[in-house]
Amino acid sequence: MLIFDTLNRYKKVTVIVLLVAFLLGNPALSFCKKNKKKNKVVPVQEETVQEQVLQEPEKSDIEEITDFADTNITKESIDENHEMFKEYVCQADQCLNNALIACDQDNYIEAKENYHKFLGKLNSLDLKPEEIEFLLTDCENILRKIKNINGLDTNKSHIKSNDALEISMAYDEETLNYWIEKYSKGRAAQGIRIALERSGKYKDLILPILKEYNLPEDLQYLPIIESLFNNNATSSSKAVGMWQIMAHRGQALGLKINYWVDERKDPVKATRAAAKYLRELYILLNDWHLALSAYNRGEYGLIRDMKFSNSSSVLEMKERNALPKETQLYIPKFIASVKIAKNPEEYGFHNLNYQQPLKYDTVIIDKVIDLKVVAKCANTTVERIQELNPSILAWCTPHGYKDFELNLPEGTRDMFLINISKEKELNPSSGFIKYKIKKGDNLERIAKEFRTTTSAIKEDNPKLKKQKYLQPKQVITVRPGRKYYNK
Repeated sequence: MLIFDTLNRYKKVTVIVLLVAFLLGNPALSFCKKNKKKNKVVPVQEETVQEQVLQEPEKSDIEEITDFADTNITKESIDENHEMFKEYVCQADQCLNNALIACDQDNYIEAKENYHKFLGKLNSLDLKPEEIEFLLTDCENILRKIKNINGLDTNKSHIKSNDALEISMAYDEETLNYWIEKYSKGRAAQGIRIALERSGKYKDLILPILKEYNLPEDLQYLPIIESLFNNNATSSSKAVGMWQIMAHRGQALGLKINYWVDERKDPVKATRAAAKYLRELYILLNDWHLALSAYNRGEYGLIRDMKFSNSSSVLEMKERNALPKETQLYIPKFIASVKIAKNPEEYGFHNLNYQQPLKYDTVIIDKVIDLKVVAKCANTTVERIQELNPSILAWCTPHGYKDFELNLPEGTRDMFLINISKEKELNPSSGFIKYKIKKGDNLERIAKEFRTTTSAIKEDNPKLKKQKYLQPKQVITVRPGRKYYNK
């Protein structure tokens, strides 16, 4: 019942989430024939043998087919196995669809039945070892979602060693000196200066979170090499924000990413997500150089590189050319940025103009409010509201987001609450109407209907200035005059 209490809250997402959680913990997925353990023989009394055989067949249908394929490999047997595999996948797909439909109809008894049928079909699939490895990343992300949905944080107290609170600054001296010189001189130095000055805005937000997760303070400088502390940075691989988090990773870490908001741009929430991920990587690899390389490369990619090269450290993988170039350079770049950030004047960064710490008031919003209305009620500008709320992507606060935390300029909270209570329309119309041209229409008739002028319509539709005639079904934008609404 505990599983479907969660299902009751999260419907479609939860079915898929719990599915892969089941796959992770299900020993029946160990289908690699080379690694399959032999069944342990347990002595039984003679009179119970027949009954036991009837109740517990030694082999499932799938295992019999697999054994047959091993001993008599023919084109027909391979085709037969493939067709059976395909059939199980189709049946699993149907069961999942039925479960989702039942969830939509709030029929959780039927949803539960189809859910278990779905797991049973997947449990019968003979997955290859490489397929299981390929799915592990998604499985881990879904486990993270389960933890975040249910407020579980199983790793929070795992980092206790003093060694975990320090990141070694030792590295290949020649490589390290190269990056220190590169970052402190010439063109690259301009970017580092900008990053150092921006860091003043976020330092007071980042350090308490690192302390909460028992992480090294030096991690506060990681955004220097990730984004130059640019909260709007987007990489070629679509990583976003100060901490350069990928969409699937951010969602697995509890960040909301949709049409309305992208919380990878929220400095507090993104920092918390990055701290969770870094802590998990350290617990997994027990070495900060490996953990940071995994932050750049992805943990499963790094583990594959380690296995391939038989290496246990970043330097060994570098020497054996087992890492992508970007990941090879990641640790020396990070160490160089830490050394410069801690002693900027020693490396030629004088008269740094650090940005002021980010300070704001917060109110909880459960309605859609136009940012123009927000700015008006807080006696500020829309640009200032957007600066304080970089995660907002639309013209308004997000739809369907209960208890959204809206940031306001410091000291304006009380004024905002008083003014917003007086507003009759929280998300007013933009004042524009889309009009589809009908046969026989002309600008004069349209202008008269909407109590405006032909020149105003042409101003809002620049293409009309080049057109001699209106085209039927053409869509134009019209801004009705005040008298139109008083009809």
